[in-house]
Amino acid sequence: MFSKFFNWVRLVAQAVLTREPAQRHVRRYELLSALAARLGGFRLYTHSLIWWKDAAFQRLTQGYPGGQKINPRHYNLHQLARSVSDLPGDSVECGVYKGAGSYVIALAFEGKPGHLHHVFDSFEGLSAPVERDRPSDPTARPYESGEFATPEETVRRNLDRFGFIRFYKGWIPTRFPEVVDRRFAFVHIDVDLYEPTRDSIAFFYERLLPGGILVCDDYGFTDCPGAKRAFDEFIAGKPERHVIHLTSGQGMIVRRG
Repeated sequence: MFSKFFNWVRLVAQAVLTREPAQRHVRRYELLSALAARLGGFRLYTHSLIWWKDAAFQRLTQGYPGGQKINPRHYNLHQLARSVSDLPGDSVECGVYKGAGSYVIALAFEGKPGHLHHVFDSFEGLSAPVERDRPSDPTARPYESGEFATPEETVRRNLDRFGFIRFYKGWIPTRFPEVVDRRFAFVHIDVDLYEPTRDSIAFFYERLLPGGILVCDDYGFTDCPGAKRAFDEFIAGKPERHVIHLTSGQGMIVRRG
């Protein structure tokens, strides 16, 4: 109880006392977002966007038990995964957190004969950041080793609706060889940092089917400069040439034949 009260005091203090305009804007948005969540069901969004009123998607995601708020990035994931659900390959997520991303991806492939969804995570939080992960934006917050740790048992429970998910616990890329012979229709990378993003893209790009989609969750966030660097560096020498930068902060490519 005391920790929750202290967190509210911190949010209010930062929103009021932060002097630098850009940082103050960020802190005020964080405060408003927290208030909206606390009021229950109230959301900060552009009111004319249809997806907020997508009844079919809302029915599907109401079953997610993990407590994460389903956000525009999850909607994008579901729509993109659906668009390649007719391809023969598997799906994969590197960096699962509590499981919401894998939940909406798995929904898109549910009922597809022979489909497997693979989940790679340390379940111990982030690995150690390197120099390329250091943000240059003064409003960004550097990540630390161990952030976002979620027990494997919690994630398994959140995803137990699906019988076609395979879990690989370990630091990226140590368990990748176990799927070396698989091919993929959809790849989601959400590992925040330069080195695991680089390793994930390098491995799964080569196994992505023509027409398949690879999404990097962290591509457009100032807190995660290493993820953007890794994706840009890798794709510069490939036929796709440029990452498609979505306004949600995600970056993606469609594999060329």
